[in-house]
Amino acid sequence: MTSAPEHAPAMDETMKGYNEIAGWMGSYPQLAIFRRFLILNARNLLCLQGEVVNCEHDLRVAIEDDRNADDPLRKQFEYDISAMKGPHEHPRTGLQWTRTLEMRGLLKEYNTALLQFAALCRLAPVNQPDLATLHELLEKSDGSEEPFLEAHEFETWDEENITDMTSVAGLYTDRDALSRFIDKMVKSVYHKHIGHKFHDPISVAEAWAGAAKHKRIINYPDNYITTTIDTLSTILASALPTIAAFGIYLINNPMTRMAAIVACTLLFSTVLSLLARPKRVECYIASAAFAAVLVVFVGNSNGNSNGNTG
Repeated sequence: MTSAPEHAPAMDETMKGYNEIAGWMGSYPQLAIFRRFLILNARNLLCLQGEVVNCEHDLRVAIEDDRNADDPLRKQFEYDISAMKGPHEHPRTGLQWTRTLEMRGLLKEYNTALLQFAALCRLAPVNQPDLATLHELLEKSDGSEEPFLEAHEFETWDEENITDMTSVAGLYTDRDALSRFIDKMVKSVYHKHIGHKFHDPISVAEAWAGAAKHKRIINYPDNYITTTIDTLSTILASALPTIAAFGIYLINNPMTRMAAIVACTLLFSTVLSLLARPKRVECYIASAAFAAVLVVFVGNSNGNSNGNTG
């Protein structure tokens, strides 16, 4: 007679610690914030550079020794690479090729590290609101508001390391000033008073979800900001020229009109810079065209004869 199998203890399948954070970062790339370790990378480059310099010295000594040697074969090394490669009967004869291979390996390692360091320096700076969100996700679930990180890893995302961090996704590098302002307003004002009531908090695929209960952290997709900026840009694109022309039409005094043209052109170029991030030459061309249109309008209009003089 067989007995019924005992029930195995329930397995905890929820993610914790770094595994849980990986789920958040993979689901919301703006939370993928990492250290660049620029100081350590710079030190590594300096060490490699020192090795290359010393190896270069040894290589030049080997070249000079072969050039001044009595052996005619060694004298040919500067002109015949195959002769320098050997094979050679004596290690001393092949020293120049040995140094060449050492230099080749060092240069490959040095060049790779140099290009990687340059790429690290070009990475986007960390976005501080996203870093604040990551700090919340790092908190333990016991309400202590302390991160789960242990030992020296406790300081990984500390504020003192903020200049060494990067938001890998780089979602904010190309944003204009108005986009950054609206993004800040959405996350500070809209979220505080309205957004938290109507938007669902962030979530992760069940396989990578953690058991920790975090505060209601809400993600506002970039298309919210983009839609707002596009709408505002469309409205201003039609409103600015019309309002400027109408305002100038109401002015009869020529000097006041010219001052109004200058003010409107300045306003136009400022709005253009805030909304579109144009190149300097593009901003100059657009502003010149805008001013030209207003000047032509003034030339063809006598103004409002019934209006007050400026």
